[in-house]
Amino acid sequence: MNPFVIILACQSTPYRQSLSTNLASDTAEVPSQDGILHDTSTEDSSVIEDVEPLSCPLDDTFPAPHWLVVPPAEVGFNAAKLEQAAMYALDNDSQCLVVVKDGKIAGEWYWNGTSPFDKVKSWSIGKSYASTVVGLAIDKGYIHHVEDYVSDYISEWQGTQKESIRIKDLLSMSSGLHFDLIEDNLLMAYASDMTARALNNPMTNYPGAVWEYNNHTVQISEPLIRRATGMFADEFAQEHLWGPLEMDASWVKDDVGHPAMYMNVKATCRDHAKFGYLFLKKGCWKGEEIVSREWVSEATQPSTSLNRGYGYWWWLNGQSPVLDSVTFAPHEDEMLHPFAPSDAFCAVGLGSQMVEVIPSKDLVVVRIGPAPHENLNSWMNQEVMAQLMNDGKQVVHNGILERILDALEE
Repeated sequence: MNPFVIILACQSTPYRQSLSTNLASDTAEVPSQDGILHDTSTEDSSVIEDVEPLSCPLDDTFPAPHWLVVPPAEVGFNAAKLEQAAMYALDNDSQCLVVVKDGKIAGEWYWNGTSPFDKVKSWSIGKSYASTVVGLAIDKGYIHHVEDYVSDYISEWQGTQKESIRIKDLLSMSSGLHFDLIEDNLLMAYASDMTARALNNPMTNYPGAVWEYNNHTVQISEPLIRRATGMFADEFAQEHLWGPLEMDASWVKDDVGHPAMYMNVKATCRDHAKFGYLFLKKGCWKGEEIVSREWVSEATQPSTSLNRGYGYWWWLNGQSPVLDSVTFAPHEDEMLHPFAPSDAFCAVGLGSQMVEVIPSKDLVVVRIGPAPHENLNSWMNQEVMAQLMNDGKQVVHNGILERILDALEE
């Protein structure tokens, strides 16, 4: 028997944060149909007329196409403390750590056979890429709005209970699609056709009733993008995201060629940093808007009151409650990073992988390491179960980030 099956079979049923009302009753502010928050007051409406649109500055610092590498002190780091953060990453089985400050690499380290030129697995960091692909499809008019029903694009759901699921319900992890720990983490990963499995997954809750970290939900973005744009999601990403950023990236696919939207965009650690830096720059890249400012803002705000530490497949700091990605229970500290600025947000992958973005510090941090079940030492020491169940606490993620912030001498 596959040892991973044994581990998952032993896990308990996760805690579920729920509401008795539909997500549509959430009091959180929702953008209008054009994706922009408008002033609905009638007083002096003329003041909002003829406002110049926000543009992307031409004089910003960007890797074009390569990152500029500078000494840590040049961008405000204590070099010795930054090295301590790197040693903590090394001690916790990391493959790479890349620290970008003010648009320049202030430090980068590679271990365990990884180099700056090697693509690395990113596990659920891929969810944030998937969110961005959906945003690009909306920006470019292939999809009208997140309030659209998924069945507008996926005919198989028309006339079924799933007809009530909106694109926003997918992006906020509250679709109502069935969740089971083994099915979601194992059977989906080994499915020959991940999209067919996701499309056929039954609906067990009303949209918006529960928040569940659900891989089947994210995989629905694959047929959504393909039906809306006529392109596979990785092709669409190459044309509109990876190509403009000069990234060498690829999505892991199932046996029939569907990108696994919920996991494993493979790219170098430096290229993953480009993705984070794009969001730090509010979608701008070398004077051009790659992703709209509106989408960047919307994707990195709380998407549901059930888990205010979660946007559109991005994790958020400074919000409460924030739920554990494994147990779905509230974090003990109430915030994802209690020591970090409230504007921090991140793409997170299994094994404390991260693409962390902190706009107020002009900081991007990428740390990649193997997932617990990939580590043979964990199997030998029988630590895999504990590591998997504790993964949602992001202990290594927080340990690295706290040390990096402590190294800043601003």
